[in-house]
Amino acid sequence: IAETKAFVEAVDAKVSDSADWGIATPYLALQAAKEGTKKLLVAAENCHFKDSGAYTGEVSVEMLKEIGVEWVILGHSERRQYFGETDETVNAKMLQVLKNDMTPIVCVGETLEEYEAGTTKDVVKTQTVAAFKDVCPKCAGRTVIAYEPIW
Repeated sequence: IAETKAFVEAVDAKVSDSADWGIATPYLALQAAKEGTKKLLVAAENCHFKDSGAYTGEVSVEMLKEIGVEWVILGHSERRQYFGETDETVNAKMLQVLKNDMTPIVCVGETLEEYEAGTTKDVVKTQTVAAFKDVCPKCAGRTVIAYEPIW
């Protein structure tokens, strides 16, 4: 948390007003980041796709909203690789985030093998189409897509 506070303070002093700048932190550092910045958008690194329930270790969108977080990263390559998140999981989270008037940051990107095979466009298109399944056009306009190649 101390590292987040120091980082946010240093970055906050240097960013211009000409663009939106943000930081995504682990859950325990979100509050410190929110309190330490006047200019940065603060995003959670993940959320759960259900409103509530017994999901040990997960953080709901409602919990994030309670501390003033309005942005959430979805589909990060590490979540896909280490936690088995699928395009369908990303879509469920996207619908939950949008339902709660928050902004999803959807990560899409190919592996080195997919890049070398020349399938980048197909992979990214598949991930993007799946993420936006059942998302209304108006809501889609509130979404950020982050291209994150995994190589």
